[in-house]
Amino acid sequence: MMWVAFKRVARAGVINVVRNSFVALASIFVITMTVMILGSLMFLSGLVDQFVGYLKDKVDVNVYFVTTADEGAILDLKRSLEQLPEVSYVAYITRDEALATFRDRHEDDQLTVQALDELGDNPFGASLSIKAREPSQYEGIAQYLRDVESNESPQIIETVNYAQNKVVIDQLSRVTTYVNRFGLIVTIVFAIASILITFNTIRLAIYTSREEISVMRLVGATNMYIRGPFVIEGTIYGLVASCIGLLLFFPITFLLRPATEAMFNADIFAYYLANFFWFILVLMVAGAALGAASSFLAVRKYLSV
Repeated sequence: MMWVAFKRVARAGVINVVRNSFVALASIFVITMTVMILGSLMFLSGLVDQFVGYLKDKVDVNVYFVTTADEGAILDLKRSLEQLPEVSYVAYITRDEALATFRDRHEDDQLTVQALDELGDNPFGASLSIKAREPSQYEGIAQYLRDVESNESPQIIETVNYAQNKVVIDQLSRVTTYVNRFGLIVTIVFAIASILITFNTIRLAIYTSREEISVMRLVGATNMYIRGPFVIEGTIYGLVASCIGLLLFFPITFLLRPATEAMFNADIFAYYLANFFWFILVLMVAGAALGAASSFLAVRKYLSV
């Protein structure tokens, strides 16, 4: 019995879509814009996450050791740092590796290379490159290194470059926080605006059917039979709009690929393809829910059913 009732309601909803073609186009257009705004926010969030990840990978704290530092002591410090929950990983650069890197970097500067050769000895000390899990955790790592430096004897740490990187690290932490807050606020604002716009657009379909609804109420139709077709109609609008938005994102992301690679160091087209099924899920559910909710609210408020 319930299945038969649902089929009748669904059939009435499809008929409404066909009959109200002008209102259907207007509603689909509005929901398409809403779905694309939601998709754009998803792209922005993903691109910013990739960009922040790229910046995080470039930021680290380096510990430089004196040239006479014992390698065993350096490796002990490396192991102790790796035990800290804030540390992602620690890379050990030997004296020979530091010298080779310097030579490669200045291979075109013959004066520098010649001066280095005249020294006759490796002037570089070993170092540790420390990556934190989050930018805000570098302060705790730097404090740990200061404590180690004050307690160790003999002194093997020559310098720690946290002070030089602190400005960049603090700015990265603020950018991450502000972007997350901005994305949340924009999502809420656009969601409310979209519901209101879609609500008023779908209300036109209900207004054009007001006489038919009055007759249905007079003959004793239940609330489900009156509301149901409009909810189905709104759901169809949302699903069609979501499909349009998903298709439009293909050429848009392809054309924006060079710009996003330059600005965010990320390929937006590849990101879309890699997360396509996630976009389908989110946009389809959002479009259908938006259309159905707007229709339900419009019927409830303006028909006093």
